[in-house]
Amino acid sequence: MKHLPVGPPSEPFFEAQRKAAESAPSLDELKVKAEAELAAAEKEAAAHAADPVVRESARDVAAGLPKSSPHLEAAVAKVTSQPPASTPAVPAKPPEDTRPLAAYELVARSARLADLVALTTRIVGDAARARASDWVFTSKVSASAGEMKLTREDADTRFGNALDVLGTGGEGEAERALACALWAHAVAESPRKEAADEDRLAGDILWLATHSTFDATPLLDRALGDEAADLWVAIADRVRRIDAGRPGAIGRGEAVVGAAALAASGSAKAKALCESLAKDLKDPVLLRVLATGDHATPEEVRLEGEWLPAPRGLVATTLLAFTGILFALYTARMVARFALAYRRPTEISLSESGVRVKTRIEMLGRVLREREHVILRSGLVRVVREVRFPRAAFYAGLLALAIGSWIGVRTFVDGVRAASPSLLLVGLAVVAVGVGLDFVLGSVLPGARGRVRLAFVPRTGATVCVGDIDARRADDALARSLGRR
Repeated sequence: MKHLPVGPPSEPFFEAQRKAAESAPSLDELKVKAEAELAAAEKEAAAHAADPVVRESARDVAAGLPKSSPHLEAAVAKVTSQPPASTPAVPAKPPEDTRPLAAYELVARSARLADLVALTTRIVGDAARARASDWVFTSKVSASAGEMKLTREDADTRFGNALDVLGTGGEGEAERALACALWAHAVAESPRKEAADEDRLAGDILWLATHSTFDATPLLDRALGDEAADLWVAIADRVRRIDAGRPGAIGRGEAVVGAAALAASGSAKAKALCESLAKDLKDPVLLRVLATGDHATPEEVRLEGEWLPAPRGLVATTLLAFTGILFALYTARMVARFALAYRRPTEISLSESGVRVKTRIEMLGRVLREREHVILRSGLVRVVREVRFPRAAFYAGLLALAIGSWIGVRTFVDGVRAASPSLLLVGLAVVAVGVGLDFVLGSVLPGARGRVRLAFVPRTGATVCVGDIDARRADDALARSLGRR
C-alpha cells in the first residue's frame, strides 16, 4: 500500500481562504440587505392586499418563508391579517318579490297595522297637502311613533323599516315598494264621504306618485276593491282639467301619471274611463299613455294563506268524530302549532294560464321542505271558494247529536247503575269536543275574521286546498284571472 505524505497545509491554501473571507459580506451588510428585501416584500404585499386571490394564497406563501427570522414572520402576519382596503360591506339580501303588492300583503298581516296606517296618514298626508319639496321627516316620525308606542321592532319588515321609509322617503326597490304599500293602506282608511273628499284625495295621490316614492296607484284596486270606482272618476276628472287648461288644474306630470294609472288598472270602471278620455283629450302624450292599456299584459295575481288538507266529506267527518280521531288530530295540530311553531305558509299565483301554488313547511323558524304545484287552466276542473261559516248546519246537528247522546246515556246509566259508565261518557265527551274544535277552528274563527278557504280541483291528482285567505281579495283575484275569457 502506498502512503501519501501528511504534513501542514501549503501556503497557497491559506491565501485562498484569506481571499474568500475578504470577499464574503459582513453581518451588517447581511442585515441591511435582509431589511431592504423585507421592506420591498411588505410594500408589494400591502399593494395587493385588496386582491382576494392574493389574500387566500398569502398563508401558503408564508409556509415557505424562513422561520429563523422573527422580522419576516411578523411581516407575513401583518400582511395576512390586515383587512382589504377597498372591500365593501355585504348588503342585506333583498326580498325575492319586491313588488308593491307583496309589500301590501305583508303590511296587512302586521300586528300594528292600525298604528302604521295612522302614522302614515299623519306624515304622508301632511306632506301631500303642504306639497313638501324635501322629504325629511325623521324627527316628526320619531315623535309620532313615540306617542303611539310604536317601536322599530314593530315597524320592521323584510322590505325595510317602516319608520325609516316614512322619515326619509325610502331608497332602493324594496323600500319603494314598502312606501307604496303604506300609503295604499292609508288611502283605504281615508274618509271619503263627499265628492270633494274624493277630489282632494285624488290630488294627493297623483302629487305623491309624481314627486315621491309613495305611489299608491298600482294598489288602488287591491286596497279599495269596488270602492275604487269613485276614486278613478276623480282621477280622470283631474286629467281632463289639465287637458282643458282649467284654473287650478294639476300639473302635466300628474296628468300623465293619472292617465298611466287608469290604463294599468284592471277594473271595468277604469277601462271605461280610459275609453271616455281617449275621445275627449287632445294632448298627444296623454292619448299615447292611455293607448298603452289596450296592449298591457295582465300580471299574475298572488294570494297568501296556509296549506290545509282537502275538505272531508260528511260521512268521513262523522266517522272521524265518533272514533275520536278528529279530537286527536286537532289536539296534535294545536300542540305542533304553539309548541313547535309549525307553519305551512302558502302563496298562490293566479293567471290566465293557470294556478301555481308554492308551499313551505316551517318548524321552529326553519324551513323543512318546499314544494310547488302547477295546475294548467286546461287541467283545472273547478275552483271552490267556501262561503262564510261553511257546513254550519251539519256541525250543529252533529254536535247536538253528541251532546244529546252524552245526556241520554248519562241518564240511562244512572238508572241501571252500570259497572263502568265513565268510559262511555268520556268517549262521548271526546266526540263532542272533537266536533266543536273542527267547527270552531275550521269555520267560525276564519269566517269571523273575513277569511275563506280555496280548493283547486284538477282533472288528475289530489285537490290543493289553501285557507286563511282574505275573502274580498280572493273574490277579486278569481274574477281578474281565472274569470277572464
